[in-house]
Amino acid sequence: MQLLLISGLSGSGKSIALNVLEDAGYFCVDNLPSPLLPQLVGQLHAEGSTRVAVAMDMRGGASIAGLPAQLRELQQRPGIELRFVFLDARDEVLIQRFSETRRRHPMAGEDTTLAEAIASERDALENLASLGHRIDTSNIRPNALRAMIKDFAELDERAGLTLLFESFGFKHGIPL
Repeated sequence: MQLLLISGLSGSGKSIALNVLEDAGYFCVDNLPSPLLPQLVGQLHAEGSTRVAVAMDMRGGASIAGLPAQLRELQQRPGIELRFVFLDARDEVLIQRFSETRRRHPMAGEDTTLAEAIASERDALENLASLGHRIDTSNIRPNALRAMIKDFAELDERAGLTLLFESFGFKHGIPL
């Protein structure tokens, strides 16, 4: 089983990465609490899943601090090829992204500013950043990030080619 774990700061591109993997045929799980990871992997491995991607971050709670020990345990399991990618971005870029999308940061509250929420999330995830492949998405466009994730996961571009043909007509002639 190929297990690809994605973590990182909110707004750094985890959803883009997960969508790329889902399009490539991976079984994807987003926002999984860290304590449930061994059970999920065990269940999917028993069912015969060969490609699994899991996104984990601070939305799952403070239990993500136990992820390094879980990664070590998963690496010891036979039949599981584990890869870990951590997505990061500069604070000013994350602030701009949240301002553009007008979405609320998961750790922001009524008495917490966006900058404070980003700083506390960065502190909480600091020990995870060094565990795997780190990608700084500050100056990367979404298409470039998609390509980087495809390279990291060693996906064959031509393997999942899909063509969609649509036909239409104008009942009363071509519109002016």
